[in-house]
Amino acid sequence: MDNLNFAQNLTMLRHKHGITQEALADFIGVTKASVSKWETGQSVPDIQTLFLLAAYYDVTLDELLDYRPILTKKQIRSLYHELAKDFAKKPFEEVFARSQGLVKNYYSCYGFLIQVAVLWLNHFMLAAPERQGEVLEEILKLCARIYGKSGDNGLCSDAIVIEAIVKLQQGKSREVIATLEEICNPYRFAKKADSLLFQAYMQSGNVIKADASSQIYYLESVLALVDSMINYLIVHTKELEKCEILIAQADSLLEQDGIEELIRNMAAQFHYRAAVVYCMHGKGKEAAARLRHFVRIVKQMKQTKMRLCGNVLFDRLEEWFEENELGAEAVRDSAVVMESAKGALDAPVFSCLMQGELEAIKAELDSD
Repeated sequence: MDNLNFAQNLTMLRHKHGITQEALADFIGVTKASVSKWETGQSVPDIQTLFLLAAYYDVTLDELLDYRPILTKKQIRSLYHELAKDFAKKPFEEVFARSQGLVKNYYSCYGFLIQVAVLWLNHFMLAAPERQGEVLEEILKLCARIYGKSGDNGLCSDAIVIEAIVKLQQGKSREVIATLEEICNPYRFAKKADSLLFQAYMQSGNVIKADASSQIYYLESVLALVDSMINYLIVHTKELEKCEILIAQADSLLEQDGIEELIRNMAAQFHYRAAVVYCMHGKGKEAAARLRHFVRIVKQMKQTKMRLCGNVLFDRLEEWFEENELGAEAVRDSAVVMESAKGALDAPVFSCLMQGELEAIKAELDSD
């Protein structure tokens, strides 16, 4: 009963009804010492006694045990970030086992299950290589339960996307295409939902909500644009002229006041991909400059503890971040992100850099 509040709840019920430990013990047929041990958490009654206690106080077993299978948004957020910090400091299997235990305790709390799926997806690479595939399969099981049982369209959609990410990790691209091709069809009316919701807020006179939604959609559009630019570089890596035109366009966007700071993680990914392009074409000087930009942004993220924040233009994002299931905190601890960045700098493609250049860049990442 570690996850229950039985001891405290039993004491509360007794006080609420003005009952002494002796009176309760007499009714149940046990000693006062037994009741005292229940209330201090030293022991728990057997199942038959639990039924007697529930009948005595005229409560259900769930009420007696104070069992709450559904976590609040605040509780989910707290557990997620606690586990994420543990993954950064403790052995993977220890933290994974604890999170599995929590999944069993809250197996019908689908909002929690989706965040555990995100947690495992963001940390499975910390497991031993031979275990990573098994962890991915556990994520798929969670996703299947969510979209098979929850009935929440938003959670089901999230589970389908997470499942697709996992299957890409597993090399099952055809399955991903079969699932997402129709969902991502740009001609679907669902693509217009953001704009329609904004119009509805304005029509109903809720300008504050309309303002917040416009900022969120603006941010999501910028993120999507930079993500598409990264994908473009991947497809056209061999075409330097096209890549340089797109890199210039991205630089122009990111240099606009506050944009790069707002989407640091995506900006870092873009500069890293640009460095790969330049190395592929033997342009070591340009590649080194991009990697230094990558390192600078990663260090900034570490200094701000990966926390998301708005700016003058996006002054309502903080409210949105706080309403989000995980709040404004990053989905991975900064220590895990730093290790990931160090690993990224070890990619063989960067062998084109001048002797000692890459070591200097790595040293910049390690410096305070």
